[in-house]
Amino acid sequence: MKRHWCTILLALLAFPAFCQTDSLFRAAQRQAYHSQYEPASTTLSQLLKLEPEHYDARFLSAMVQAWDGNYFVALQQLNTLTHCCAPTEEALAAIARINLWAEEYPKAIAEADKGLLVFPDNEDLLYIRAQAEAAYQAYEDALNTLDTLLNENDEYPKAEELQEEIEILIRKNAAGLEYKYSRFSNTFAPWHQLSANYQRKLQNMLLIGRLQHAQMFDQQGLQFEIDAYPKFDNKTYAYLNAGLSNNTVFPKVRWGAEIFRILPAQWEASAGMRGLYFEQTPIHIYTLQLGHYFPAYWLSGRVFMSTLENESPLSGLLTARRYLGNKDHYATLYVGSGATPNRVNSLTEVQRLNANWIGIDYQHPLQKRLWIIRSAVEFQQETYPEVRTTDRLSFTIYLERRF
Repeated sequence: MKRHWCTILLALLAFPAFCQTDSLFRAAQRQAYHSQYEPASTTLSQLLKLEPEHYDARFLSAMVQAWDGNYFVALQQLNTLTHCCAPTEEALAAIARINLWAEEYPKAIAEADKGLLVFPDNEDLLYIRAQAEAAYQAYEDALNTLDTLLNENDEYPKAEELQEEIEILIRKNAAGLEYKYSRFSNTFAPWHQLSANYQRKLQNMLLIGRLQHAQMFDQQGLQFEIDAYPKFDNKTYAYLNAGLSNNTVFPKVRWGAEIFRILPAQWEASAGMRGLYFEQTPIHIYTLQLGHYFPAYWLSGRVFMSTLENESPLSGLLTARRYLGNKDHYATLYVGSGATPNRVNSLTEVQRLNANWIGIDYQHPLQKRLWIIRSAVEFQQETYPEVRTTDRLSFTIYLERRF
């Protein structure tokens, strides 16, 4: 009886401490959920002073560091945790996943393999290994890993999505056809533009060749262009463009260059220049862009400055894109103001005094993303020299096949 009462007394004495640590842990969870990483880390430190052996608190502390981008610190904490305690599936998967986030793809694969030696049927470890293999461009290995995962669980949605993504990535070629029709309220006859392109993926570069035919101002124009998107590392890539035409509608020579850099916190910035050489009228356009990626959105602001005289010195373009399942399925809304259009085709377009425009486009993949169809509509109010004002309504349809 005496031992029974002692047990009850010890439990009563421990209860306030348990309530305090439980309260702190729940507070840290809420803070982490709302991305309040610094307060969450402080709360967890307080908890661990009271209860150093609190496994869940130590694990959450490591994950808070990882979510805040402190991957090295997070891995140190998790490795300490797995050495002092029996490694759990959750901890081993977290180590592999954080290496993946840190873009240490060989390490992520190795850590996933370590975990699979202990827990060979763990689906999360298999999926993380497939993600790392795909990011490392070991596509065949990734597909084999996903086959293993889907054989164990044929209803693992993320695995099916990644499998579809990889099957698109290993297709090196694409061909597309685009038609654009523009009608004016006055001043100009309708414009017709038809272009065909061929795309080829290389090791660290995408190449696009394009042949464009246009009927504008009662003239026929033909232009050939090549675009290149070289990738320098995981955070830096570029856009390069060169083109030649028969010098009727399009510029005789055109070129462009822009460098893109992915910044922390899902930001992206770019800076570049375009050169357009019409007969006796060379034009240079400078451009800057700042964009931000959200889980399902991309927002961007871009400015242009042209060297052409009598033109508004600055033009701006705001873009909002909503992704609808994958990067090939989206809807875009954009608005702009200023003389310089986003894409210059004719000298007349850059000689206008001012313009305001709004447009929407929608892209949809078909047959497991082997086909892409995109449509767009755009409305512009434009002012040209001699105080001519016109409204332009444009429709675009694009079809692409990957192979």
